[in-house]
Formats: sequence, C-alpha cells, structure tokens
Amino acid sequence: MKKIIYILLFAVTFMGCDDYLEKSPVTEQTEESFYRTEDDMFRALIAAYEPLQRNWGESLQLTMDIVSDDAYGGGGSATDGISGKKADRGITTSSEGMWSAMWNDNYAGVYGANVFLEKVDASEMSDELKTQYKGEALFLRAYYYANLVRTFENVPLITKTLATSEYSQAAAPVDEVYAQIASDLEMSITYLKDVTYSNDEKGRVTEWAPRALLARMYLFYDGVYGNKNASSTMPGDVTGAEVLTYLNEIISDSGADLLPDFGNLWGHSEFTDSWVENSIEGIFEVQFSNQGEGWQWYNAPFDIGNKMVVFVGPRGTSSDSEYYSGWGFSPATQQLYNSYEDGDLRRDYTLLDMVDELGAGNFEEADQYTGYMNKKYAGLKSQVPDVGQEQLNFPQNYISIRYSDVLLMAAEMEFHIGSNATAAIHYNKVRARAFESYSPVGSVTLAQIFEERKLEFALEGMRYWDLLRRGMPVLESAVNATNLGGIYNSAVNSAARGFWPIPSTEIALSNYKLEQNDGY
Repeated sequence: MKKIIYILLFAVTFMGCDDYLEKSPVTEQTEESFYRTEDDMFRALIAAYEPLQRNWGESLQLTMDIVSDDAYGGGGSATDGISGKKADRGITTSSEGMWSAMWNDNYAGVYGANVFLEKVDASEMSDELKTQYKGEALFLRAYYYANLVRTFENVPLITKTLATSEYSQAAAPVDEVYAQIASDLEMSITYLKDVTYSNDEKGRVTEWAPRALLARMYLFYDGVYGNKNASSTMPGDVTGAEVLTYLNEIISDSGADLLPDFGNLWGHSEFTDSWVENSIEGIFEVQFSNQGEGWQWYNAPFDIGNKMVVFVGPRGTSSDSEYYSGWGFSPATQQLYNSYEDGDLRRDYTLLDMVDELGAGNFEEADQYTGYMNKKYAGLKSQVPDVGQEQLNFPQNYISIRYSDVLLMAAEMEFHIGSNATAAIHYNKVRARAFESYSPVGSVTLAQIFEERKLEFALEGMRYWDLLRRGMPVLESAVNATNLGGIYNSAVNSAARGFWPIPSTEIALSNYKLEQNDGY
C-alpha cells in the first residue's frame, strides 16, 4: 500500500461539505470515458482512501488527545495552536477552523466513496474485483461517518452524489447514521470475505477491519445512548451478541496477534531496533510515506507524509539527538505518567521523558511543558528523506485499530454478556506483554479493563471516546483532574454533552438547515 499512495495526485481537493459536493471529480468529457477500466476504478478507490491522510494541524487524532486527560495543547507559545487549547478549556466555538477541517476532510472521504460506489457496477472490472473494491469503499464510508457522528453527533447522511437542488442538507437523525454505518460495515464484511493482499498491498481494508470498527461503534453507541452493559441494540439491529461473535472471529480466524514487543509498533525505541508496520497486530493502519515530493506548505494537508509527527515532536532538539526537532504540541499530562505502575514497559515506549532521554538544556520547553511528550509518534532524524519538504514527509503509519483493541473490546463484551474468565484471558494477554514478569488474574473488573485501555492506547487519539462513552461524569472527572490552574487549565463544556460544534460555515452553506449543537 505504500506504493499505492503515490496515485493520490488523482484525488480531488475539496473545500467544504457543500463546496465539494458542487465540484465534479472530472471534466464532462472525462466523465464519459473514465470509471471504466480496472485502472480507472483503482484510482477512484484510492481517492476514497486519500482523506485518511489529512492530519495536518489540529487533526482529529491530535485534538482528541488534547481534550482528553492524556495531554495539554502545547506548541511554541500561549497563542500557538490556540484552537486546540480552547477546546481543552471547554471554550471552543463553531468558528474555529479545525472543526471545519475535520468536517470537510471526512465528508471528502464520504464523497469519494459515494462516487466509487455509483460508478463501479458499470465498469469493465471482473465481478470478483468489483465485489472486493465495494467492500473497501463501504468500510471507508463507514469509517468517515464514525468520525463525524462521534465528533459532531448531528450530521447530514449522504450516500449518493447530490443534484444541485439537494446541496442544502439538514442533519439526519442520529440513529439513521448509526444504521448506515452498521449496514456499510456488515456489507463490507461480506464483500471482503477471504480477500487477501500481497505484501505491496498491505494496508488495504480486510474483512477483519469492519468487524473491529463495528464493535468500536457498538460500544460507543451503547455507552452514549444505550444501557452501558452490552444489552442495547444499535440501529441496524446490531446486538451485543453479534458484536462479540465478530470479535471472536477476529481472534480465532484472522491470524492477527500481538507483536512480542510493544516497542515494535512504533518508529523507535531504546529497547529494540525492529519497527514493524502493517504487522500482524495492525487490523487497520492509515498509510503514510516519506517519499512525497511536494514543497508547498499551502498544500500541506494533502501531502502523503504523517504531518502529526512534526506537531508532537520535541522542540529544539540538539544536533546530536536522534529526535527530529518538532513543534511540541500535546505534552503529556503528569497524571498520565503517574498512571503507569513500576515495571510497565509501555510507559517508556509511550512517553518521551525529556530530561532523562534528551538531557537538561538539550531541548526547548514547549508551552504547557510537563516534561513528557508523545514518544509513539515523535519523529526521528533517520526518517527524514532526501526528497520533498522534510517536515511533511514522515513515514509512520497511524495504527487506527490494533489487535490489542480487539482483545480489550472482547474482554469488555465478555464481562457484560459472556464469561468473566474469558474476559480475564483477553485482559491478561494484553497486560502480560507490558511486563517482564506478570501474574495472570482469574477474573477482571470493568474498571480494570478501562484502565488497561488507557495505558495501552495513550496518545493514540482514543482516550476521549472511551471517557465519553462511560458518561459525562467520568469524562468531567478525568479532565478536571488535569486542571492544575494557571496555564494548565482543562475543562469540559458540560452543556455540549461531549460533542463539538457544527462549523458555522457549514450551517451557512446549508441555508441554515443545519442547526447548531447544544452548548455552542
């Protein structure tokens, strides 16, 4: 898949939900001749993958770290990255550009998937390949809607390209969005059955990714709108029992497993020189490359490198440091550091201890400095390429769904509706990797499972969703615990119920059919 992402020059740059809906992906002449051959449709499919890489600035992953109890805003000064800091302080507004970027990027992905799904049946591809490609596109559409509905809650549901008269869209009922996500994912599972890829194509969607994403969305729905005990039925008639079956199928049939060393997942570690991408642990990874040849900062969101790497890297590193000098966003909280008990190896893979690893005086303190940075995604000088703009060209994939997540979701489901002993087996498997010596437990509590999720997935953009689905009191308590006063001030906008503002530009573009969320 790394080589596939070079085709992204085909992808069209879209400007906004309604803006991009008004753009035709090709000229009228091309419309008649394109979307026919296997190569045409492959390019159209890659255009649906492309928005996954748009992680410039206060991206969804970075922002969700900052607004959780994992991190503060950071950056070079009190005004650097102010949009993220305002969100962390519970005072964000609908005019902040980062919300527009998240909205537009995910709807660009929805649009790309919709175009593909409308064109594929009339193409000259084999029926087998049509089915496979549909499975990938359906997963991608569900993935983008999963981001949208968890972030904004009230969003338009668009499953086709729109006529001019349809550009102004109101928000769909939330249950309809979840039902569409469920339908897309279940069809994706069917269409991708037994599909495998060559090593060059690793990173494309397999049948296991929609199973895992459906489980993630079920747990979120059950927590926010349901009973919080896996007894709810998610719209689309998805039950807890079905979700547990999907998770067990991944565990028993996918061939996925944990890498022996937690450090193998990330681009660097003092414990190992082995870095494995698209590994047996990666259920779904967003692909990045350091071979982009662009130099244009104005086009930075669309470059094929992982832009978040330079955002979270330590500032002002010395010439002999292995770490590339980044911009110091999302410094980790002391509370996160303290959560790791002695002997938990994940702490030193997850958190860059600035003084211990870089040495006092060998770096620049970021705003809201805590002494700890995101080590998982901090860039190395050895990753800097000889082509393009180096700050836009880091190759680390974003591991969106890991096998350890599957195990801990299965543990949670087993706790609620299955066997506690089985829940403990899944929990033990994840926890045992984190310690050189570990004594398995025979039973497990829900609190232990959630704490393990916190430690395992810290600074991966997942913590906020886990807090929100446990309820507003849990979210508020966790975030308030990192409110130390002064510049370290974090808060939750309780009136917003954990969701974020509909961009004011999108409300205007909808001719005010969209309504602002509560609390904004």
